[in-house]
Amino acid sequence: MKKLIIAMGIFAMFWTFGSARAQQVLPRFPGILSIPVKPDPQWSAFLREHQPVKIVFGVNDLHGQLQETLTNAALIVRDMKANKIKYKIQIVLYGNAVKAADAFDQKYSSFSGLMEALHQQGVAFRVCFNSLYSLRIDPGNVYGFMKVVPAGILQLAKAQMQGYSYISN
Repeated sequence: MKKLIIAMGIFAMFWTFGSARAQQVLPRFPGILSIPVKPDPQWSAFLREHQPVKIVFGVNDLHGQLQETLTNAALIVRDMKANKIKYKIQIVLYGNAVKAADAFDQKYSSFSGLMEALHQQGVAFRVCFNSLYSLRIDPGNVYGFMKVVPAGILQLAKAQMQGYSYISN
Protein backbone atom coordinates (compact mmCIF):
# COMPACT_ATOMS: atom_id res chain seq x y z
CA MET A 1 0.00 0.00 0.00
CA LYS A 2 2.83 2.36 0.88
CA LYS A 3 4.42 1.79 -2.56
CA LEU A 4 1.10 2.56 -4.25
CA ILE A 5 0.78 5.86 -2.36
CA ILE A 6 4.36 6.83 -3.25
CA ALA A 7 3.77 5.89 -6.90
CA MET A 8 0.56 7.95 -6.98
CA GLY A 9 2.44 10.91 -5.45
CA ILE A 10 5.19 10.67 -8.07
CA PHE A 11 2.59 10.35 -10.86
CA ALA A 12 0.73 13.42 -9.54
CA MET A 13 3.98 15.38 -9.35
CA PHE A 14 4.90 14.56 -12.97
CA TRP A 15 1.34 15.14 -14.17
CA THR A 16 1.26 18.56 -12.50
CA PHE A 17 4.71 19.43 -13.88
CA GLY A 18 3.66 18.23 -17.34
CA SER A 19 0.46 20.28 -17.25
CA ALA A 20 2.29 23.41 -16.15
CA ARG A 21 4.93 22.84 -18.81
CA ALA A 22 2.27 22.32 -21.50
CA GLN A 23 0.64 25.63 -20.56
CA GLN A 24 3.99 27.41 -20.69
CA VAL A 25 4.49 26.54 -24.35
CA LEU A 26 1.20 28.15 -25.34
CA PRO A 27 1.65 31.64 -26.77
CA ARG A 28 0.98 34.62 -24.55
CA PHE A 29 -0.49 37.79 -25.97
CA PRO A 30 -0.04 41.30 -24.53
CA GLY A 31 -3.16 42.45 -22.71
CA ILE A 32 -5.02 39.15 -23.15
CA LEU A 33 -5.94 37.03 -20.15
CA SER A 34 -4.45 33.53 -20.50
CA ILE A 35 -7.62 31.54 -19.93
CA PRO A 36 -6.85 27.84 -19.33
CA VAL A 37 -7.72 25.65 -22.30
CA LYS A 38 -10.60 23.35 -21.38
CA PRO A 39 -10.00 19.84 -22.70
CA ASP A 40 -12.89 18.40 -24.71
CA PRO A 41 -11.90 15.27 -26.68
CA GLN A 42 -15.06 15.23 -28.84
CA TRP A 43 -14.72 18.87 -29.82
CA SER A 44 -10.99 18.50 -30.53
CA ALA A 45 -11.58 15.35 -32.57
CA PHE A 46 -14.18 17.15 -34.70
CA LEU A 47 -11.87 20.09 -35.37
CA ARG A 48 -8.91 17.80 -36.05
CA GLU A 49 -11.04 15.96 -38.64
CA HIS A 50 -11.87 19.27 -40.36
CA GLN A 51 -8.50 21.01 -40.14
CA PRO A 52 -7.20 23.39 -40.95
CA VAL A 53 -9.81 25.42 -39.10
CA LYS A 54 -10.28 28.49 -41.30
CA ILE A 55 -11.64 31.71 -39.80
CA VAL A 56 -11.85 35.22 -41.22
CA PHE A 57 -12.77 38.21 -39.06
CA GLY A 58 -14.15 41.38 -40.61
CA VAL A 59 -13.38 44.52 -38.59
CA ASN A 60 -14.58 48.02 -39.45
CA ASP A 61 -14.80 49.56 -35.96
CA LEU A 62 -11.71 50.76 -34.10
CA HIS A 63 -13.06 50.52 -30.62
CA GLY A 64 -14.84 47.53 -29.10
CA GLN A 65 -14.97 45.43 -32.27
CA LEU A 66 -11.23 45.53 -32.94
CA GLN A 67 -10.32 44.68 -29.34
CA GLU A 68 -12.89 41.86 -29.23
CA THR A 69 -11.63 40.45 -32.52
CA LEU A 70 -7.98 40.50 -31.40
CA THR A 71 -8.96 38.87 -28.09
CA ASN A 72 -10.99 36.16 -29.83
CA ALA A 73 -8.20 35.48 -32.31
CA ALA A 74 -5.67 35.14 -29.46
CA LEU A 75 -7.88 32.72 -27.56
CA ILE A 76 -8.52 30.68 -30.71
CA VAL A 77 -4.79 30.45 -31.44
CA ARG A 78 -4.08 29.27 -27.88
CA ASP A 79 -6.85 26.67 -28.09
CA MET A 80 -5.76 25.38 -31.51
CA LYS A 81 -2.12 25.15 -30.42
CA ALA A 82 -3.03 23.38 -27.16
CA ASN A 83 -5.00 20.79 -29.13
CA LYS A 84 -2.44 20.59 -31.96
CA ILE A 85 -5.02 21.63 -34.55
CA LYS A 86 -3.91 23.44 -37.70
CA TYR A 87 -5.58 26.77 -38.37
CA LYS A 88 -5.69 29.64 -40.81
CA ILE A 89 -6.93 32.95 -39.46
CA GLN A 90 -7.31 36.23 -41.32
CA ILE A 91 -8.27 39.57 -39.86
CA VAL A 92 -9.54 41.98 -42.51
CA LEU A 93 -9.43 45.64 -41.54
CA TYR A 94 -11.69 48.00 -43.50
CA GLY A 95 -13.53 51.25 -42.86
CA ASN A 96 -12.20 53.18 -39.86
CA ALA A 97 -10.39 50.08 -38.57
CA VAL A 98 -7.60 50.64 -41.12
CA LYS A 99 -6.37 53.46 -38.87
CA ALA A 100 -5.00 50.74 -36.56
CA ALA A 101 -2.82 49.52 -39.45
CA ASP A 102 -1.06 52.88 -39.81
CA ALA A 103 2.34 52.46 -38.15
CA PHE A 104 2.67 56.25 -37.86
CA ASP A 105 -0.66 56.91 -36.14
CA GLN A 106 0.18 57.06 -32.42
CA LYS A 107 -3.51 57.30 -31.47
CA TYR A 108 -4.09 53.60 -32.25
CA SER A 109 -0.59 52.22 -31.66
CA SER A 110 -1.76 50.39 -28.54
CA PHE A 111 -3.02 47.58 -30.79
CA SER A 112 0.30 47.07 -32.61
CA GLY A 113 1.97 44.76 -30.05
CA LEU A 114 -1.00 42.41 -29.94
CA MET A 115 -1.42 42.44 -33.72
CA GLU A 116 2.26 41.63 -34.23
CA ALA A 117 2.12 38.82 -31.63
CA LEU A 118 -0.88 37.34 -33.47
CA HIS A 119 0.97 37.63 -36.78
CA GLN A 120 3.91 35.73 -35.25
CA GLN A 121 1.47 32.91 -34.50
CA GLY A 122 0.31 32.76 -38.12
CA VAL A 123 -2.62 35.19 -38.12
CA ALA A 124 -2.75 37.09 -41.43
CA PHE A 125 -3.80 40.73 -41.53
CA ARG A 126 -5.40 42.20 -44.64
CA VAL A 127 -6.00 45.95 -44.99
CA CYS A 128 -8.50 47.51 -47.39
CA PHE A 129 -6.92 49.85 -49.95
CA ASN A 130 -10.27 51.56 -50.62
CA SER A 131 -10.52 52.53 -46.95
CA LEU A 132 -6.89 53.65 -46.81
CA TYR A 133 -7.47 55.85 -49.84
CA SER A 134 -10.75 57.27 -48.49
CA LEU A 135 -9.12 58.15 -45.16
CA ARG A 136 -6.01 59.55 -46.88
CA ILE A 137 -3.66 57.03 -45.29
CA ASP A 138 -0.56 56.17 -47.28
CA PRO A 139 -0.51 52.38 -47.96
CA GLY A 140 3.26 52.62 -47.38
CA ASN A 141 2.52 53.42 -43.72
CA VAL A 142 0.87 50.05 -43.09
CA TYR A 143 2.77 47.74 -40.73
CA GLY A 144 5.15 45.47 -42.65
CA PHE A 145 3.45 42.29 -41.44
CA MET A 146 0.13 43.35 -42.99
CA LYS A 147 -0.90 43.04 -46.61
CA VAL A 148 -2.92 45.70 -48.42
CA VAL A 149 -5.72 44.22 -50.55
CA PRO A 150 -7.80 46.08 -53.15
CA ALA A 151 -11.08 45.87 -51.21
CA GLY A 152 -11.75 44.60 -47.70
CA ILE A 153 -15.31 43.46 -48.43
CA LEU A 154 -14.14 41.50 -51.46
CA GLN A 155 -11.38 39.96 -49.33
CA LEU A 156 -14.06 38.73 -46.93
CA ALA A 157 -16.04 37.27 -49.84
CA LYS A 158 -12.92 35.64 -51.28
CA ALA A 159 -12.04 34.04 -47.94
CA GLN A 160 -15.56 32.67 -47.58
CA MET A 161 -15.35 31.21 -51.08
CA GLN A 162 -12.12 29.52 -49.95
CA GLY A 163 -13.93 27.85 -47.05
CA TYR A 164 -13.25 30.31 -44.23
CA SER A 165 -15.96 30.84 -41.60
CA TYR A 166 -16.82 34.54 -41.37
CA ILE A 167 -16.95 36.11 -37.92
CA SER A 168 -18.03 39.67 -37.22
CA ASN A 169 -17.85 40.70 -33.57
